[in-house]
Amino acid sequence: MIPSKRPVQSRQHEPIRVAALMVCTRDRPQEIADCLASCAGLVAPPGARIVICVADNNEVPQEEAIRLVAAEHGLDLRYGYEPKRGYASVRNCALDLALGAGADIAVFIDDDSTADSGLVAEHAAAMERYGADAILGRIEGLSLRAREGHRVKKAGTGNVSMRRWVFDPVDGAGLRFDERLNLLGFEDFEFFADLIRAGGVIYQSTKPVAISRPTLDATPTSAARPFEARRAFATMEGRNEIAVTRMRHGVASALLRLLRRQTPQIGRGIAGLVGAHLVSLKDVAEGRAQRDAARIRLAKARAGFTGLWRPGYDRPMARLGRLVEVDDDTK
Repeated sequence: MIPSKRPVQSRQHEPIRVAALMVCTRDRPQEIADCLASCAGLVAPPGARIVICVADNNEVPQEEAIRLVAAEHGLDLRYGYEPKRGYASVRNCALDLALGAGADIAVFIDDDSTADSGLVAEHAAAMERYGADAILGRIEGLSLRAREGHRVKKAGTGNVSMRRWVFDPVDGAGLRFDERLNLLGFEDFEFFADLIRAGGVIYQSTKPVAISRPTLDATPTSAARPFEARRAFATMEGRNEIAVTRMRHGVASALLRLLRRQTPQIGRGIAGLVGAHLVSLKDVAEGRAQRDAARIRLAKARAGFTGLWRPGYDRPMARLGRLVEVDDDTK
């Protein structure tokens, strides 16, 4: 959804009485159990209570197992099942759960994350401190350039919060994740870009902390991963970033984004190959590492051009190194 501007009164910063912690899950039974266990230690914002909203995107609903874990840890649970597979669909299910719980703020973390005890309270405090509509928190080990109080224009759902007006369709902008992007990704970046278009502001805070497991999802560019898997992920990202822009904003916007973001990577990739050759004369291992990095950069840039006319790749398969075309039903 691309929003129109909303009147200022629809964005009033109301007191926080209910905070929703939203977790979307699929094919990670142990991870979601561990995540829910960590939620037992959450400290609520002053004068507020915390509800845990679990959006289940498994092929077969796991309601019984999820409710059992939540009850074991004394959690105030809201459960929802989303049968349509996809990042956007299940996150929209989580937003609906937060609305139904009467949440004044909603916090997303991943199902393979551990919630620091101060996670929700620090999100609420940062919102008040900066007068923000959304707060981008810190993911331990992954948020390498986090800056306290820095205003940002890009955010994902790994550790982020938002005020109710953002997703409330009655008294706010009613934003939702674009379900055309279910298997492509970038739906979270697009969602927060929509928030900014609606007049919202996003600040970064290092104090709300989530701790992510060292999974392939969490470290897609880690040098420890096999080269082919890293290149597959970069190819998917390069193509999908441009494909998503084309689908939502048109070919002209996609071409402009390609020229601004991907084309410069070609020059950097070529320069990297030349530099890697020189380095390898002294240090073979270092030269190989630089050469791989350059090849990945070139793969991502090349893939961006194909995103102008092709739909992209299915992310779960891409992270395993197998690129699978998905149907483009937007033509």
